[in-house]
Amino acid sequence: MHSHTTLLVALLVAFAGCAGGPPAGTETGTPTATDSPTPTATDSPTPTATDSPTPGTTTYGTDCPAFVEADPVSDVPDDATVIPYADLSAERRAEFDAALSEGNAEVEDGGDGYVFWVDRPYVRYEGTVYRAVVAVC
Repeated sequence: MHSHTTLLVALLVAFAGCAGGPPAGTETGTPTATDSPTPTATDSPTPTATDSPTPGTTTYGTDCPAFVEADPVSDVPDDATVIPYADLSAERRAEFDAALSEGNAEVEDGGDGYVFWVDRPYVRYEGTVYRAVVAVC
């Protein structure tokens, strides 16, 4: 029986470390207050009011303008109106000329030129019919 008692005491001593609290000098898991830098106010840019679109208009890409391009066509729809180049206003002629020579011409998105080219895309110039296409990004 004495050996059983000695064995029992030895087991209790061996497992006492496992069943007890953590060894001295180790963290207990309870957070303690530490000094940490407190955030301070910094100078940041103040947002400013921006222009808002006019009611009733839609702004898709304010960084890029609308462009008109003119390409020759061989088939014109029967119901299409083909406008002679001479009947274009000076501003529309300038846009058409730029579209032919430079590949495209900038027009104000939603402006008069934009509306004109969207509504009347066919122009007869020097015997060739061109179709104007307006591109907006």
